[in-house]
Amino acid sequence: MGELYVSTSGAVSRMHQLEIIANNLANVDTLGFKADRTPFQTALESQIRDADGQLAAGAPARAFVSTNGVATDHGGGNVVQTGRGLDAAIDGPGFYAVETNDGVRYTRAGSFVVDAEGNLATLDGRPVLGDGGPIQVSGSEPEITAGGDVVDAEGNVLGRLRVETFEDPRVLAKEGNNLFRAPPDAVGVPAEPVRLVPGSVERSNVQAIRELATMMILQRNFDATMQVLRSDDQATDQLIREFSQ
Repeated sequence: MGELYVSTSGAVSRMHQLEIIANNLANVDTLGFKADRTPFQTALESQIRDADGQLAAGAPARAFVSTNGVATDHGGGNVVQTGRGLDAAIDGPGFYAVETNDGVRYTRAGSFVVDAEGNLATLDGRPVLGDGGPIQVSGSEPEITAGGDVVDAEGNVLGRLRVETFEDPRVLAKEGNNLFRAPPDAVGVPAEPVRLVPGSVERSNVQAIRELATMMILQRNFDATMQVLRSDDQATDQLIREFSQ
């Protein structure tokens, strides 16, 4: 039975990894998207218990595959020029602060618009926060400067973007819509200095070729694992038939 547990854990882990890669590929064109990775770990069978709290059957030191966790790769994506005044890629670490119904969230997607209330907002309508809250954009042709100021055509400063860094960005949790949530014990620190690339956006850091190659390898591994499970199942059936005779 131990071999069955090992093979099953491998198949389940491969399926989980394939789901992560599929999501990465689906977001290859999402601005500021950060790819997910599945840390590869092993779990001793002596740590695996059934619903009654009893140790699982098999060798006490048998190792199983575990990829339950998901880690976000916060490496930078390629910066491409757009020429839009309200586009700005973050140069280095940091996140834009965004106002949502559930509190402050963070994003690397630096392509903004002016919403119906005159606030600087994300493409899906969430107010982008400045040092004093949402930034009211008045006048014509507003632009974002390399230092994080939002200015009008005459150079008047309308607000300053709130860009924050975290000691360990891996503590941030993805929340959908390209947003990250900070846990209560993780405090963002204002980026000093703020360094932006005006008129540009940061693309996803997903490398499509790498993801596709990894997907092919995982698919082959999954097929091989399923073959082991089928062979084990056939051997069990044969054993049952022999004892039934």
